[in-house]
Amino acid sequence: MTTAEYLTLGVLAAAVAAFAVGRWRPDAVALLALLALVLSGILDPRTAFSGFGSPVLVAVGAVFVVSAGLERTGVAAAIGRRLYRLAGTNEVVLILVLSGTAGLLSGVMNSLGAMAVLLPAAMATAREARLSPSKLLLPLALGTRLGGNLTLIAGPSNLIASTTLQGSGLRPLGFFEFLPIGGTFLVAGMAFIALVGRRWLPAAAPVEHRRRGKLAELYRLGERLFEIRVAPDSPLAGKTLEESALGSTWGVTVLSIMRTRRRIVAPTPQERVLAGDRLLVQGRLDELLQSNRLSAADVRERHHVAVDGLESPEVRVVEVTLAPRSSLAGKTLREVAFREKYGVNVLAIWREGRPRRTGLVDLPVQLGDALLVQGRRDRLRLLGHDPDLLVLDTDGGPLTRPARAPWAVAALALMIALSTAGVEIAVAALAAAVVVVAAGCLTAEEIYQFVDWRAIVFIGAMLPLSTALTTTGAADRVVSGLIATVGGGTLPALVALLAIGIVANQMIPSVATTVLLAPIALQIASTTGSNPHAFIMAVIAATGTTFTPISNPVNLLVMGPGGYRISDYVRLGLPLALLLGGVGLLVIPLFWPLR
Repeated sequence: MTTAEYLTLGVLAAAVAAFAVGRWRPDAVALLALLALVLSGILDPRTAFSGFGSPVLVAVGAVFVVSAGLERTGVAAAIGRRLYRLAGTNEVVLILVLSGTAGLLSGVMNSLGAMAVLLPAAMATAREARLSPSKLLLPLALGTRLGGNLTLIAGPSNLIASTTLQGSGLRPLGFFEFLPIGGTFLVAGMAFIALVGRRWLPAAAPVEHRRRGKLAELYRLGERLFEIRVAPDSPLAGKTLEESALGSTWGVTVLSIMRTRRRIVAPTPQERVLAGDRLLVQGRLDELLQSNRLSAADVRERHHVAVDGLESPEVRVVEVTLAPRSSLAGKTLREVAFREKYGVNVLAIWREGRPRRTGLVDLPVQLGDALLVQGRRDRLRLLGHDPDLLVLDTDGGPLTRPARAPWAVAALALMIALSTAGVEIAVAALAAAVVVVAAGCLTAEEIYQFVDWRAIVFIGAMLPLSTALTTTGAADRVVSGLIATVGGGTLPALVALLAIGIVANQMIPSVATTVLLAPIALQIASTTGSNPHAFIMAVIAATGTTFTPISNPVNLLVMGPGGYRISDYVRLGLPLALLLGGVGLLVIPLFWPLR
């Protein structure tokens, strides 16, 4: 091997390892890998930065805008509600409808956008059908991935694969050319989950607990609740809650004040504490007693509490989760001034199958967390309109522009029509995005909110890495080793490529898998004299098998609301991935002959 080959494969191996560990942001890792290849002389600056001017980025960004138009005008949510009403309360039917709806929507819009509009509706459906959300949410997430191979615009990986073919002087993939793989994956996956896989789904969040009256039990709030009796000589008497520093200094949240026969639920920081009041508070009792601000005689622990004690006609307790592209991810509640910004109390955070109830202000929130919050109804409605959060309740929901819905649908139809007529997908998608904005489906400011700029940077930095694999001869070296291992046959090489893709796709983002394996797929086809489109479709098929929350943010999004652990994803996802791998090996040769 040459020095250039060693350097290229070494940099890419380090990047893959960093992706798999998950400690660093993927876009930052991709940029560092790109910089390493430039500084080592593998790529010249012009080639290195060519990815940021690629038509793929234009197409991906425009698809984000069109997808946001469908979301903001209520088109996607209306489809979801209509289908949920038809499904009834049967678990099997609901799983089929949920995963099918998610898959079909993901075929024409960004999968994160599809999940954002379907997740609250799925939670409401679980409550109405008296089913555990854990029985429905993972099928919903997997459905969005199963639908990610239906069309050319269903995901960035599809666009990258098509562009890779075109860049090698081969025919790009058509808009609906993915349908044989995507359609069979969606049908097979839905059937497997509904008939077999649902039995392996946990009941970690029983429906009777997820209903409003039992949320306190689910989050075990009673373990951190106690009551303070305010004596006439108490240091709290006569002070506002803000002046008492219970929250800012001792991390204690006052949930309600019982005053004679009146209960003040979710009091404001300006509420004054009076002698004789009884404060229902949440926090660590030992720390407060050690502060010498209270005596043990003034405190009574509350081990049994219902949400009813935390609610009133004006105040509710609900669950919220971070939106797919939330700017809150990785930040603490203190950093974002959550209480001051939203006017609600965060009572607990559900993470990795268990609740966390103390030290919340200094705990960085993550995608997949479920936050139990208490607040006034008007504040919760505003919370539902915030782009950073999703309220898992039917009362919340983003503001929509239903009058513009026909324009959003027309923009989607325009993109499909132009693409199938032979217009390059970047041009077709950009034309549709212009219609969405010009028609008022989105404002110009909302474009920057709905486009996932981290994904744009990630793709732009990854594309030149594919060039490095080809120009240095590293792809040839990998292919030679692969063929020497499995033999020179076309089918064994296809099986090996698909298997490598399935394994890699559980550890690193699908875009990275496609960028790294697409040039290798073309080189295998060239070496074995096979159909390059068949091998590219094997790479695409592998991206449809993602089941871990590590490599797919959609899967991570349901972890908190569904109460899932990593083992739950493996229990359902591993056999599903093996099934889809087998389906792919049957379908690919039928529609894309190997020779």
